[in-house]
Amino acid sequence: MNEREHISAMTRREWIAGGGALAGAMMWPGLLRARAKGDAPAKQVIVIFLQGGLSHYESFDPKPEAPSAYKSEFGDIRTSVPGVRLAEHLPLLAKRMHKFNLIRGAFVDSPSHETAIHMTLTGWTLKGANTTTNDVNLVHPSMGAVVAKKYGARGSGLPGYVTVPQSGQLGVRVHYGTAGQLGKAFEPMDSGMPSGSLTQPFNGPPNLMLNAGLDTRRLVDRLALLRGVDELAGVADGLDTYSQRAAEMLAGGKAGGAFDLSREPLKVRERYGKHPWGQQTLLARRLAEAGVPYTLVNFNLNQKTGQDWDNHQRIFDVMKNKLLPPTDRAISALLDDLDERGLLDTTLVAVYGEFGRTPKINKDGGRDHWNQVCSVMLAGGGLKRGVVVGSSTKAGDVPKDRPTPFNDILATMYRQMGVPADEVFHDLLGRPFPYLPSGRVIGELV
Repeated sequence: MNEREHISAMTRREWIAGGGALAGAMMWPGLLRARAKGDAPAKQVIVIFLQGGLSHYESFDPKPEAPSAYKSEFGDIRTSVPGVRLAEHLPLLAKRMHKFNLIRGAFVDSPSHETAIHMTLTGWTLKGANTTTNDVNLVHPSMGAVVAKKYGARGSGLPGYVTVPQSGQLGVRVHYGTAGQLGKAFEPMDSGMPSGSLTQPFNGPPNLMLNAGLDTRRLVDRLALLRGVDELAGVADGLDTYSQRAAEMLAGGKAGGAFDLSREPLKVRERYGKHPWGQQTLLARRLAEAGVPYTLVNFNLNQKTGQDWDNHQRIFDVMKNKLLPPTDRAISALLDDLDERGLLDTTLVAVYGEFGRTPKINKDGGRDHWNQVCSVMLAGGGLKRGVVVGSSTKAGDVPKDRPTPFNDILATMYRQMGVPADEVFHDLLGRPFPYLPSGRVIGELV
C-alpha cells in the first residue's frame, strides 16, 4: 500500500471508531463544508426511493385496455391534468397532477435489484452487484454524495446529505447511496427511524445525543485533543470550524433541532399521516427547509430485507391496503406543504423505485421484476409542472414513444442542482471518472 492509499485507509473516522457520540460527531465535519450554489433552480433535493420496484400498472400508468393476463384489478381515475389518469388508489395525487410530472417511458439496464439500485442512485453499472461480496459503492459516488461534496449545507452545523431512516437499500444488505471514492467525508448521516405515532418522541440520529457521562465541556476537551492528533497526522483542514459545527449538533443546537418532529404542529404531523412513511416525509421537508441539500428517503417498512414494493405475491391486496394509501398521503402532503411555504420551486422531489413490474400477473397473483419500462415522478426544483413525458404501449410492457434511459432522469436532476454531470472526480489511483457516464437532460421538463 502506497502512502496515498494508507492515508485514505486510515481516516479520522476509523481512528475513533467505537468512540460513541464523539465518533458520531467526527463522521460529519467533512459534510459540513458550505459552498455557494450559484443560481441553480433547485437548492435542495428529496428523493423518495420505493425499494423493490414500483408497479406502474397499479400507480402512475394504468392500463385498462391491457390483455386479461396483464390487466390490473384496479380502476383508473381522472387527474387535475386533462387526459391524464392514475390508478384509483392514488386519489390525492390525482388531484395534484398539475404540481408534478411523470416520465412513463423510463427504463434501466437490469432486472437485478442490486444492479438497478446502484444504477438509479449513481448512474453507473456495478458489475456483479450483490448483497454479500459487492454490497457497497466501490468507485462511483451516489448523487447525494456528489451534492454534499459540491455544496455542503446551507445551514450552520447541518450535514450535506441525510438518509432516512438509514443509508441501506434492501434493508441493510446493500449500501449504494453512499460516497464511493469521493471519500468518507461525504457519506450520508442516517436520521434514525421516526415512529408512525404522533406522540412518541423522535430524537433523530443516535449520535446527536451525548453519551451518559459526557457533558458539553468534556466534549469540547475531547475535540481539542482530537485536533491535536489530526495536526500531528497532517490532516487538519479548518478542523476548528467543522468540529465546532459537529459539537453544535451534539449539544442540541439549531441544527440538531431540524430532526425534532415534535416542533411541528400536530395538525401538520396528521396531514402527513400516522405512518412511518408520513413522518419520514415530514422529516425530509424539515431537513430541506433547514438547508440540507440532499435527502434520500428509503420507503421500506422491513428494515432487514427492505423490499416492500417487490410484490411477487398478492400485489393488488398489498398495494391497495398497505403501500399506496400512506404513500399517496405523504407525497401529496409534501407537495402541498412545500408549495405553501414557497419551497416547491427550489426543492426537487423525485419518486421512483429501481425498476417496474412484469406485464403478466404470475401464478401467485403478483408481478415480477421488469426493467424495460417504469414510471418516475419529478416535481418542483424549477421544472415545469403537469407534464407527462413519453408513454408505454397498450400492454404496458415497453415504451411506446420517448423511451427515457434512467440516466436522463439523473442528468435532469443534476442540471437543476447546477452540478455539471460530466465533471470528473479521481479515484485512489488518480483515474478520472465523470459523475455520470451518459445522460441527456429531459428537454420537455426544463
